[in-house]
Amino acid sequence: MDYNKDVETAVLQYLQQHWISPMEELFRNLPALTVNQMFLTVDRLSREGKVLLRYQNHSEYVIVQPGVARELSREMSGAATGTRY
Repeated sequence: MDYNKDVETAVLQYLQQHWISPMEELFRNLPALTVNQMFLTVDRLSREGKVLLRYQNHSEYVIVQPGVARELSREMSGAATGTRY
């Protein structure tokens, strides 16, 4: 059994259900995993393009599915120009 793969699977399954998650929420909802395991896994997944890691509100990191991030970027650019969807 590949333990790193199990951690990756747990993180990706959580994101499939929630789409966007602050790191703190991920820690609370996956208590069987250590903070180090999650940071290393999220870092690797981010480098592979499987998740996006964003700094939000000057105080927290959020993990986002790539497709959701594109939608948020469109909405935010529309809000900046006054465009409504």
